[in-house]
Amino acid sequence: MRSRLRPLLPLAGILVFGGLGCQRSPLGDGLPGKLDCSSCHGNKDNAAPPLALNGSTSTSDIGVGAHQSHMTGGTISAPVACTECHPVPTLMNGDDHPDSLARGTVTQFLGPLAQTGGATPAWNRTKETCTNTYCHGATLPGTFKPATPLWTKVDGSQIKCNSCHGVLPADLGGSHPLHTAYTCDTCHTRVTSADLTITHRDLHVDGEVDVSMAVGSWDPVTRTCADTDTANGCHGSNPW
Repeated sequence: MRSRLRPLLPLAGILVFGGLGCQRSPLGDGLPGKLDCSSCHGNKDNAAPPLALNGSTSTSDIGVGAHQSHMTGGTISAPVACTECHPVPTLMNGDDHPDSLARGTVTQFLGPLAQTGGATPAWNRTKETCTNTYCHGATLPGTFKPATPLWTKVDGSQIKCNSCHGVLPADLGGSHPLHTAYTCDTCHTRVTSADLTITHRDLHVDGEVDVSMAVGSWDPVTRTCADTDTANGCHGSNPW
């Protein structure tokens, strides 16, 4: 794509990206009415595949994969910015844009959200996986070790509660094993319901642990809860 567009740039000007990244900015002067990111990949809603550069619309194709799941966020998290996974180029023919005619691949890096809590994320194109990411539970306490998510497996099976948090109380670490009589919403009432439905996706997978007591309060500095519902079996003020 670089070699085709370079002679046209004096007429076309430059393609500038704004906002979250991967947004439209039409070019003119002899070029199609709209030539932007989604002219080569993406769709009418955003520039993330599908379509992939090869025309694929299948999530089993690495060029499509879970792009839209991340771009839109779905039911469990807010949208993930393009810049969390790879550079967003400022010029369509610039050095930071892959050259599809030369079969270039997008430079991958995993951004600050994936590195939360000291995680050391990495992308393996051959295996189509990202490993050691905060986003998929790498920094959660406890004995459970989340499976490495496969980029091209977009069937909902990798975003269940037990995909990252495990099943048993011991899987969760800390004092969770001592609280088996309570549902998750007792201490995380702003994030989840008793049936484990995420009720506020902006507070989930956002780089922070949101402790919001149904009754009582939580001090994140001392890691202590206070004024809890002792009438219904809570222990009062105790460190986590």
